[in-house]
Amino acid sequence: MSGQTSSLWRLGLVFVEIALHRRGPEHIPASGFLFGFLLLIYVTVSVVAAQIAQPLSRAVGIMIFDTALYVGFVWMVLAMFQYSSRFIQTISALLGSETFLTLIGIPILLSAGFENGDIETPNASTWLYLLLILWSIDVAGFVLSRALQQPYVVGVFVVLVYMFGSFTLGGLLFPVAS
Repeated sequence: MSGQTSSLWRLGLVFVEIALHRRGPEHIPASGFLFGFLLLIYVTVSVVAAQIAQPLSRAVGIMIFDTALYVGFVWMVLAMFQYSSRFIQTISALLGSETFLTLIGIPILLSAGFENGDIETPNASTWLYLLLILWSIDVAGFVLSRALQQPYVVGVFVVLVYMFGSFTLGGLLFPVAS
């Protein structure tokens, strides 16, 4: 059993290295099983984070929608650049590194007061959370630039297009109750 634990630990460290730009998606095995495992972990951790500020049912709906949109968007972008063969490695690198960043974000969200839903003035934790969002954009841009063999700025642009579309569609499909 300790061999499995050490393998999971080493895999987790690969995602940390991706977040630090030390490795790219090419260092992730192209495994459907790994993709499915990471997808499950990503959705679970994301729901935990989202339900800090949202009711659980809304958090689950938002995360399932956003994850499906994210996976489809990454596949579409890779296909447009004729790199669809890199999909499993790329999406696995994105899901793993975003899970790592989300795990960092949970205590920040809690300390910022997001569970109340009312943050009237920014505090140190809200600024830390903003930095974490910027880091997330950076990491996803890095992974996509490596997968697409394009400059970093292209990867960041693609991520920003996704984020704009995701927030717009999410706002339409999951309006905030007043």
